[in-house]
Amino acid sequence: MRDYTVTFIEPVDLETLAQAAADAFAIPLEQIEIWNGQEFAAPVVEPVIAQVAPGSGPGAFAEFVGFDTFAEHTGTPAHLQVAIELATRVKKRVLFPPESAEDYRWTLVAADGSHGKVVIDNDKLDEGAIVVTGAVDFIPGAADLPQIKADSC
Repeated sequence: MRDYTVTFIEPVDLETLAQAAADAFAIPLEQIEIWNGQEFAAPVVEPVIAQVAPGSGPGAFAEFVGFDTFAEHTGTPAHLQVAIELATRVKKRVLFPPESAEDYRWTLVAADGSHGKVVIDNDKLDEGAIVVTGAVDFIPGAADLPQIKADSC
């Protein structure tokens, strides 16, 4: 099963995010489930192609989630492509995790679409909080992040 989870680490309105996803990936808006964390906003036309919801835990403001139906609908884009489309449309930073548990570097996409690997505080992540400790790659749109040498992380 494909999983396109993109976590926004800056405040974003769920309706705005749903509209951005609909525009970016030619998804009928009524097939994007908008979940506010408590009650579903409205019945969704089947099949549900994607979901937007509040982020889980401190440091996560919202999440976009697409699974197999999203992949089929969009032609199986790369996770990075999905993150860039969403970040640049809503002008907010996003993160997505590595594909393997062995890789501890996440990918951050800035509002301008620039991107690179970052290190997340594992202790905070275990507590449910997303905290970026620094960037392994220089990311022009996130130049405020401290640089971490690849061999020291």
